[in-house]
Amino acid sequence: MAASYLESTALFQCRCLLSRLTTFQGLSRTLNIARCSTDVSSNQSKPENISRDPLPIFLDKKVQTLLETVTGFDITKIFRPKKIPLEKPKYRLLTTEQLKKEQAAMIKKGQSRLQMPLVMKVSELKPDLISDDSKLDKLNRSKFVFTDISLDIPHRKRIIAVRESNGKLRHASLNERARFLQVYFPMEGRKVFMPRMFEDEFLQKLFEKGSYEYVLDRACVQFEPDHPDYIRVTHQTYEHIREKCAFDVLYSTRHFGPMTFYYVWHKNAENLLVEMIQRERISDAAAVVHLHNIIYPESDCATKSAGVEDHLELAKIFCQTEASPKHYLELALQSYEDRLNRDDQLQISSTS
Repeated sequence: MAASYLESTALFQCRCLLSRLTTFQGLSRTLNIARCSTDVSSNQSKPENISRDPLPIFLDKKVQTLLETVTGFDITKIFRPKKIPLEKPKYRLLTTEQLKKEQAAMIKKGQSRLQMPLVMKVSELKPDLISDDSKLDKLNRSKFVFTDISLDIPHRKRIIAVRESNGKLRHASLNERARFLQVYFPMEGRKVFMPRMFEDEFLQKLFEKGSYEYVLDRACVQFEPDHPDYIRVTHQTYEHIREKCAFDVLYSTRHFGPMTFYYVWHKNAENLLVEMIQRERISDAAAVVHLHNIIYPESDCATKSAGVEDHLELAKIFCQTEASPKHYLELALQSYEDRLNRDDQLQISSTS
């Protein structure tokens, strides 16, 4: 009788405590999420970015416009055939006006598919201690999880508390929150526990196959954009792409913009710029330089390129002031400039 009384008393105390947390000022402290910096695999990472939050800069309208520009819009790639169950084809007879409306609708649908995932710092929810009742120690062998399942509360503000078997009542950890939110509010495609494909051993095998887009798509479904495993998986993917210079795999996908932002944020965009110049996308290279100047407005590149509009000249200024190492970028710029000179000479000779 005494044990059951203590157990019922403990449950009642937990319910009362949770109700108080939703009404008092302690709610803001409950929902406070401490953010820590990401681990960057690049050797060229700068300490100045450790304490900076990339989200406000990423959401800036100018930055979003630049990232949309470099992403491109290859409609054949956006709507490329995928492995799905076969269905009977449907044919429709359209007038010219109806065809234009359908084409406009498909362009709008393609743009929605290029909606970029957020770029955020890693968040760690601190499992702060709420109370410590030593009288409940060893009363139960299992933990009790208390979850507010009200439908009108955003998940980030939802209170989840855990009663340990030793009597301590604390806030749920980040992984515990993810699991129980998936239990009560299941999201299609998301698993309660992290799939093994995101473990380093299997992740490297997927990288060797070039399945970068598949990994990033699954990461967007499985994790929140500030989850440590999401940051780890995306950063490893970007670094492997940079090492293999396989940037074109993500071109005209929703992940190309965040990947470009990652390289510029960590001052490691030289390989990407070389790729863009070699593919004669000099306007995209200039957009990357503009992005660098927005993120680092006090850099030498931002100072010297103020007022410069020529795309090639912007790339040269970046090469002179920021690139390290710069010889590959210099060779790419020289080769591109030589091609321009040859084309101009051919055009002059043809007109004469």
